[in-house]
Amino acid sequence: MVTASLNSISADAPELAKGVDAMVNHDGYAVIRDVLDSAACAELVAEVDRVEREFETPFGKNDFEGFHTRRIFNLIARGPRFRKLVINETMLSTIEAILGDGFLLSGTTSMHIGPGETDQRLHADDGMISLPRPHPATMITTLWALTDFTKDNGATRLIPGSHKETAIAPASNEECPTLIAEMPAGSVLVLHASTWHGGGPNTTGDTTPEIERYGLSIQYVAGWCRQQQNLMLGTPREVVAGYPRRLQELIGYSMYRNVMGHVDRNHPLGLLGVDVEPNIVWEKMGKTE
Repeated sequence: MVTASLNSISADAPELAKGVDAMVNHDGYAVIRDVLDSAACAELVAEVDRVEREFETPFGKNDFEGFHTRRIFNLIARGPRFRKLVINETMLSTIEAILGDGFLLSGTTSMHIGPGETDQRLHADDGMISLPRPHPATMITTLWALTDFTKDNGATRLIPGSHKETAIAPASNEECPTLIAEMPAGSVLVLHASTWHGGGPNTTGDTTPEIERYGLSIQYVAGWCRQQQNLMLGTPREVVAGYPRRLQELIGYSMYRNVMGHVDRNHPLGLLGVDVEPNIVWEKMGKTE
């Protein structure tokens, strides 16, 4: 493994979206610094702890999910602070530069890595996509550091440029130059979902104090792709009705290119009591009497 200099850019950089898009397309990743301040990170860590206590979140059941890692799925249903992250305008404009308009939220997950965790197998998050590889990004994974990510507490490992490979993961006997994505709390690692990556081992507690690693995964997909988490069924409709309009659309109460996602020719926002004209694409394609 190496800890070479990472592709990184400040959240307030001019033409941020264009810069991240170029890095992700060329190297498969980019780190955006200072997306969150220390107070916001501390609040989110406290929220993760609260949900874990409330739901008695267990450790993973296999070494991929992690025997010393706790995961919370469908975070947007667990509190408003998580929902706010999903519609962060800085990040949404960046995702749109890569995936294009009409993209959807694919999933929201916390990954709380504890001492004693081992390294996760390197993988691609879009491994279920059957398009020939390499291919343009159909999914983007954003990994939010709520605490510092270090080589000792489980910082994400990745292989730059692996999104251009034809395989979905390296062979078990393949030697790969792995980069350790060490980054301070408040940073976001943006990954082309074909990039090989995995959580690192948390070796703290051996000869140093134990340090927990708190991170969030927020994934987005192109508007024509299936989401990883079924967010429309995973959250009661009456709850979603109180969400911000942009979040409702990202969950799936939207139409891609004015046709994909309609409900009996009506706009799905109608299910939430919102009066929206579908402007169905067939009206532009065909003649009316």
